[in-house]
Amino acid sequence: MFGAKGSYGEQKSNSNKINFLVNRIDHHIRISQLIAKEVNFGLDDNEKKELNTWMNESAENSQAYSRIMNKKSFLNWDEDFHQVNVEEGWKRFDEAVNPNRMVFVFQTILRYAAVIFIPLFLAGVGYYLYNDLINLSQQQQEQFAKYEPQAPQAQLTLADGRKVSLEDYKVAALKEKDGTQIEKGEGNLKYQAGEEKIKGKPLYNTVDIPRGSDYKLVLSDGTKVHLNAMSSLKFPVQFSGKTREVKLTGEAYFEVKKDAKHPFIVNVLGTKVEVLGTSFNVKAYEEDENIETTLVEGSVKVQSSGFMTEPILLEPGQQAVTNDKMGSIDMREVNVVLFTSWREGVFLFKNQRMEDIMIELSRWYDLKVFYTNPSVKEFRFGGHFNRNSDISSIMEMFELTHKVDANINGGTIVIGEK
Repeated sequence: MFGAKGSYGEQKSNSNKINFLVNRIDHHIRISQLIAKEVNFGLDDNEKKELNTWMNESAENSQAYSRIMNKKSFLNWDEDFHQVNVEEGWKRFDEAVNPNRMVFVFQTILRYAAVIFIPLFLAGVGYYLYNDLINLSQQQQEQFAKYEPQAPQAQLTLADGRKVSLEDYKVAALKEKDGTQIEKGEGNLKYQAGEEKIKGKPLYNTVDIPRGSDYKLVLSDGTKVHLNAMSSLKFPVQFSGKTREVKLTGEAYFEVKKDAKHPFIVNVLGTKVEVLGTSFNVKAYEEDENIETTLVEGSVKVQSSGFMTEPILLEPGQQAVTNDKMGSIDMREVNVVLFTSWREGVFLFKNQRMEDIMIELSRWYDLKVFYTNPSVKEFRFGGHFNRNSDISSIMEMFELTHKVDANINGGTIVIGEK
């Protein structure tokens, strides 16, 4: 009899524990949903009030919100998330929750994940579940073939036309005719001007970046350049004359060494970006309709090739959008993080068209994209992905929205509407 009472009491305790855990999960999911929506689309007045009420409940909640919204912490959580042992996590979860109830809880999580579809959901929910319940991780998907980005690789064309593979481990240093030293590190080049000056035209080098790679350069004046996938930069090994000019195709982030007497000019598909010393991102792929110049700090002058177009001056947080075919130039306020996160190994999208997202992904993963229905291209999503993730895990997140189906067939992703 005592044993029976003990069993009933234990069952009641477990039931209460399960209900507590389920309610706690639902609460955290709701808060994570609000944070995700705030980042991607903004909140209405009632939602803002609900989120503020939660933050004001305790200092811990307020601090958690700050950590979730902090980009560096977010990246750390994203990395931890991919390293967690799935089997061990579910074993611990199984010990805490009745198996039948566990299925319900898991389905609830998936249902909310399908609605939210951005890793802020993982950063919010995952953060709490990790501390309160279990260690969760992304399950390995057998649905797709694993397709990972390549290691950084690039090709350098010297002034005499010689081409050097920058993946060749035997190449540690090079020297140009004017004495410029070219030091090769892991994923980067550094130019140091020589004392000898070559009369006549300056010597030019070109760095070409293939799909799935990025590369860093330090030019002879100390300017730092980070080149994204499928980009090319042509530049003099030593700067001379009144200006410092380079030619870009693709995308690059510049940290220009300040020199008031010698403006730094980026020539990009008919557009000129002129600076003295500043940090900015230029995106100008030949297949893109527009050229985007995004200013992080300092100031830049952007000039379109349209002869009737006046140049514009940008302030930090502003972006110039030029269309050389139309001869137009516009300015808009932007969140610069959305246009520079690639430098930190992150894909960051906010309410972007499916087609535009897949263009970015295809440049990195060296994949072609086929749409079974043109309307799918217009679907809009937000998301945060580590660029070291395999493409299957990213496409899985799209499928969780219950809007699209995605399949990898060799080097092609086929996307259709569910």
